[in-house]
Amino acid sequence: MSSVLTDQMVPDDVGATTSGDPQGAVSGGVAIQSPHPSSVSPAPEQFGLGDTTLPPVVVGDTLFEDPGYVSFDIYETAAVQSAIVASCPHAGRGYPAGMLAMAAQPVEALRGLEDFGVDCLLPGLAAVGIPTLVNRVARAFLDVNRDASALDSAMFDGPVKAAKPCHHVRAGYGLIPKLTAARKPIYANRLDAAEASLRTTIVHAPYHAALQRLTDKAMQQHGHVLLVDFHSMPGQDRMNNALPDIIFGDGHGTTLDRATADAVSGFFKDAGLSVGWNHPYAGGHITRSNGDARSARQALQIEINRNLYMDGPARLDSQRTLGLRETISAFGAFLVTTFGETGTAA
Repeated sequence: MSSVLTDQMVPDDVGATTSGDPQGAVSGGVAIQSPHPSSVSPAPEQFGLGDTTLPPVVVGDTLFEDPGYVSFDIYETAAVQSAIVASCPHAGRGYPAGMLAMAAQPVEALRGLEDFGVDCLLPGLAAVGIPTLVNRVARAFLDVNRDASALDSAMFDGPVKAAKPCHHVRAGYGLIPKLTAARKPIYANRLDAAEASLRTTIVHAPYHAALQRLTDKAMQQHGHVLLVDFHSMPGQDRMNNALPDIIFGDGHGTTLDRATADAVSGFFKDAGLSVGWNHPYAGGHITRSNGDARSARQALQIEINRNLYMDGPARLDSQRTLGLRETISAFGAFLVTTFGETGTAA
């Protein structure tokens, strides 16, 4: 397992590891809701892992420019949706051909921005009533866990709608990343200003619209909703210190009520895993914009240590991946009963 980067300017949510595969599948009876379910990554066998090296998928320009193209999948059952919604924003292994043609780096160098294979841990969630939204386009193309205005205007040859640069943008990891995980420039030249709008329209806006629909549906049916945003992380921090098995982010107590936070910690501790809170991952844009600990809409970010399920820097360990799937599935069932019925674990 390669360690996270040592450069202190790299944001906490960027790890130095490579990725790739057909993306995770779901159990029998679970539908993939997408007009183009195989447009980015073909689904492996229902509970098989396919190629554990998770190779990238190049998305042809014709498909990517199709108005009917969908850059995500939603895994869900036909049963009533629970009050829990799952999001997986950074596991995408789809690389648009046009973007690769613009890039100054090979696809292997771009893949360090992925959360390697975390989507392969989540199939069991849909089976317990948790709709699971999975982004299929690579983070190097666009990061859906950023605000739509988090752009570096210096990357473009014309004006773009950019907010005052946040620390992610200044570090090179805004909405459209400027650098690889190894801090190499992704592009040798400036991008056409229209590229920002194109990428936002095709990937960012649809993902957040789908997330809104799913959370609104849960609110309508249950009166409360918990969004759980799944990520993976390296085994070590930037100082090469070992990280725990699981790190939870709730914006330092701002997106999740204390009783639910304690219950979540207890579940993973009982499963034999070490846990931490908010350091170095306190929750990104998706968590912070969808959760308020004082309200009926709450959110939690979960970072899963890749040492738990990987065999080296670019391959899943089949046995450990399947075992961790079972733990995540049980966690989903736990959330449905503890939070889903009342909106808090208290």
